[in-house]
Amino acid sequence: MAARINRKLEDFLDHVGRTGPFGGLMDEYARAADDFCTVVEHVSAREFKKPRESADPDCRSIQRLCAHALNSARGYANYLRKAQKMAVTVLPTITEDDVRSFADIRPMLGEVLRYTEASIGELWNAPDAAIAALAIRVSWGPTLDPELLLEHAIVHLLRHRRQIERWK
Repeated sequence: MAARINRKLEDFLDHVGRTGPFGGLMDEYARAADDFCTVVEHVSAREFKKPRESADPDCRSIQRLCAHALNSARGYANYLRKAQKMAVTVLPTITEDDVRSFADIRPMLGEVLRYTEASIGELWNAPDAAIAALAIRVSWGPTLDPELLLEHAIVHLLRHRRQIERWK
């Protein structure tokens, strides 16, 4: 069973099963990404692009929601990089035109999670106090440490997976 699970996680990570808190968080992030992709992959092509009314522009189609999830995941990785004074890869915002079908999501999300994996940098083996001391002020208000930021990233995918499951 572990081999089957690891194969799924390998769609998203270069190093599955690393030890420590960040190893666990990245494995769970990859699992959430796999669940998100699995749900999106079961949406018809018509439903994927079908527009709907919403006050939130990111929720006007599943296609746009997927672009939002990808941009957010990239943003979380960049928060980690900035906090550690690592180089940030500045790429254009992913739009619905970049996400032409549900088949685009898994490889794109895999690319972003591998970028996140590389963004953990020196934190893989850092002591708890050093991790907790990194204060990351996020655009939606709170200040998070790297562990809480990754927990938020995981839950962000879970929430949008649920949203797509309940899409009407």
